[in-house]
Amino acid sequence: MAGLPDADGRSDPPLLRDPLLWAVALIAVAVCLPFFRYVQWLGDEGVVLHGAERVVHGQALYRDFFEFLPPGSFLIVAAWMKLVGVGFASVRALAIGVTAATAALLYAGARLSSGNRPLAALLAVTWAVVSQGAWTVISHHWFTTVAASASAAGLLVALGHAGGGAGAFAAGLFAGTAALVVPTRGGLLCVAVVAVLLAGPRPRARLASALGGMAVFPAAMLLHLAATGALAVGLYDFVVFPARRYAGIQGVPFGSFAGLHNALAAAFFPLTFVLAGAFVALEGVAAWRAPRFRASLALALAGLLGTFPRPDLAHINFTVPLACPLFALVTTGLLRRLGRPARVAVGSLAIALCCVAIGYALTKKVLPMLAGPLREVPTARGVIVAPQGLWTDAVAALVAQVDGTPPGAAFFFYPYSPMLPYLTGRRHVAAIDVMLPGYTTAEQYRETCVRVAREALWVVIDRSWADPRILRAFFPAMRDADPPEKRGFEAALRLAFDDVVHASRIFELRRRTRTGSPVTC
Repeated sequence: MAGLPDADGRSDPPLLRDPLLWAVALIAVAVCLPFFRYVQWLGDEGVVLHGAERVVHGQALYRDFFEFLPPGSFLIVAAWMKLVGVGFASVRALAIGVTAATAALLYAGARLSSGNRPLAALLAVTWAVVSQGAWTVISHHWFTTVAASASAAGLLVALGHAGGGAGAFAAGLFAGTAALVVPTRGGLLCVAVVAVLLAGPRPRARLASALGGMAVFPAAMLLHLAATGALAVGLYDFVVFPARRYAGIQGVPFGSFAGLHNALAAAFFPLTFVLAGAFVALEGVAAWRAPRFRASLALALAGLLGTFPRPDLAHINFTVPLACPLFALVTTGLLRRLGRPARVAVGSLAIALCCVAIGYALTKKVLPMLAGPLREVPTARGVIVAPQGLWTDAVAALVAQVDGTPPGAAFFFYPYSPMLPYLTGRRHVAAIDVMLPGYTTAEQYRETCVRVAREALWVVIDRSWADPRILRAFFPAMRDADPPEKRGFEAALRLAFDDVVHASRIFELRRRTRTGSPVTC
């Protein structure tokens, strides 16, 4: 085929000896380092960190506390905490390592599909710079991204001339890992791996290797849940509950919250499929017969569908690495059909667009972190930083107030601040750490109210996430942002914890002054 690039060029160094692979990883680390101690908000990262810390302290996931995420991210972080420590610096080191590994694997996948090392490096560096910054965090999404990127690289290796069995096993292993971290994206990736291997050379042996790899991580996770007596409740919490409750409030239009400066990321999937269509139109049936094209197309489709049910800019960035092998392959193939002057012009335009995106991201995200001013906030888990402003001042004042309460005092943090129990090192008495209308059931509101009334001495309320206007802005699909169970729960909190010790425009710290009673619930 004239247009299909050669992915096995003899002039290219072996992948692990490729200096561009390591350069891409180092650049990703450099981009993340200014955000090593940065905290943008107190929500999703805290879900994983607080849950993992509970596991480290002996609580059983799902049995002793509720989570709607699968066990993968919690147990990965808990294992890391046991080895390295629960401090903020240790978990941020893990987050940066995940980003560097993802960038290197993105480069590997794009190189394996296209044989175009400069383009693969450009894609990896652009993704690392544009997607990171405030998103240099511990997240179940990033664990899925790195696992998916490893699976993609393994799948492309499996379709090569050698190493088919090992590549297929790696593709299955990491796809199965992704499925026990984010089931929708991981499940789609498993389907893509099976479909590609079935249509590829020596399907039986390679499919057997892939299926064996897919079983490893899920089996280990399920055995752990069975050993802790949480298998049945766990399967309900992270399979049935999200399907019934969580997905319903997440819907947003594709590319939501993208601005002019990051429109390139939102446009990446549509652009990739347009280029793939042009490639197929020119190559015809020969394109479909190429295993690398089929694999790259399947990975890109899994990435696109994996952005749902919330395909906003953040979730698009989580899945863009799965589209990079297809983009690199078809772009390289199309460029080879052009004459040298046109090839130089198009290549220069692509480089310019990436440089603009990189430059804007560096200017708007990295340089402000280096230039400051930033405020340091000491916490029990280490010093965090954030730009000076109303939110940072409110967090600093609240943390100082919490630090002044008696050691061992029982707290309840409401409604969406799971980073606070982690950062302050205080015991959160409730079995649930995120309470949102439409997601949290009326029964969970009632059970939490009873438990808080009996056990908690202090309550921290984040007024912003309790505000229906804020909830509607972030969750436009939420049917009722202020249902009766929420209003009743908040009224009970204020009745039982009537002493306002500290208040700002964002937070309240309340103390219980009399014996709590479930009657208020």
